[in-house]
Amino acid sequence: MNHHHQDIPAPTLGAASLVLLALLALTAATVGLALLELSPAVHVATAMTIAALKAALVAAVFMHLPREAAATRLLALVAAALLAILLMMVTVDIRHLGGG
Repeated sequence: MNHHHQDIPAPTLGAASLVLLALLALTAATVGLALLELSPAVHVATAMTIAALKAALVAAVFMHLPREAAATRLLALVAAALLAILLMMVTVDIRHLGGG
C-alpha cells in the first residue's frame, strides 16, 4: 500500500458488509445462471461479467485500490482492459465454433 496517501480513510464495517452482501448476491446470480438454458457464448460472457464485477469489488474495497498510487491503479486498469479483450475473444471463439 502507498503510505503517502493516508488521508483516504479505510472502508468502514458498514461498507465492507455491503460489499459482502453484493458478493453473495453475485455468487447467487452465478449459480442461477448455471440453471438457465442459454447458448454457451452467452453463458461464458455473463459468467465472466459477473466474475469481473466481483473482482472489481474486491480490488476496490478489500485491496484498497483507490488508496494506491496512480501507477498501481493504472496497472490494474490496463490488466482489466486486457482481460476484457481476452474474454471477448473467448466469447467470439465459442460462437464461431458452433457453441452459440
